Amino acid sequence: MSWEEVITDPDERKVFAALDAPAYTWRTIPAIARQTGLPEGRVSQILDKYNFKLTRRSEVPSVSGQPLVGLIEKVGA
Repeated sequence: MSWEEVITDPDERKVFAALDAPAYTWRTIPAIARQTGLPEGRVSQILDKYNFKLTRRSEVPSVSGQPLVGLIEKVGA
């Protein structure tokens, strides 16, 4: 299932577009917040809403220790 078929809320679309950027497989919440202009709390709320449906968190954090999030379409379930 493609996120583009499911997500209609403008804030949520910004978050998913950031996750779907070709240059990235995994993203941190602060990076998504910077790219979208949304507060980190709002980004986290959106990602939690779709965790295991359209997104999933990596078991391994980023090199800076931040949790990583990816689209299931890209990273698998």
